[in-house]
Amino acid sequence: MSDEKNRDKTAKLDELFASETDANTEGAPSATTPLPEAEPAWLRSTEPPVRTTPRVRWAAIVWGVVFAATGWFTMWTLVAEERRAAFSDWILTLDNGGWAIVGAFALGALLLIIGLSQGLKAATRQRR
Repeated sequence: MSDEKNRDKTAKLDELFASETDANTEGAPSATTPLPEAEPAWLRSTEPPVRTTPRVRWAAIVWGVVFAATGWFTMWTLVAEERRAAFSDWILTLDNGGWAIVGAFALGALLLIIGLSQGLKAATRQRR
């Protein structure tokens, strides 16, 4: 029973599409006519393409230096027993004002890193 319904619906669709294609043969393109491929702009250009050097990712370089310096300082602090003890004593004696100063310093360092990377990017950007 469902096969008969499917055949009927398919026949109706075939008739519908056949009548649409007959109506579109009067000169207007049909909805299924493929469009001509557009030529890319770089093929139409008479000038050769400008070769540019690869972009320098300054943020990655600056953050890499920051992480390397942080890692070096951490290892330097942890290697010697007296430096490790002095650092832990300093951390344990910080009060709310001390933590606020550490937070302000960290925020300032973050802004300095972002500003430095953006400044280097602007300094090396080619003028267009």
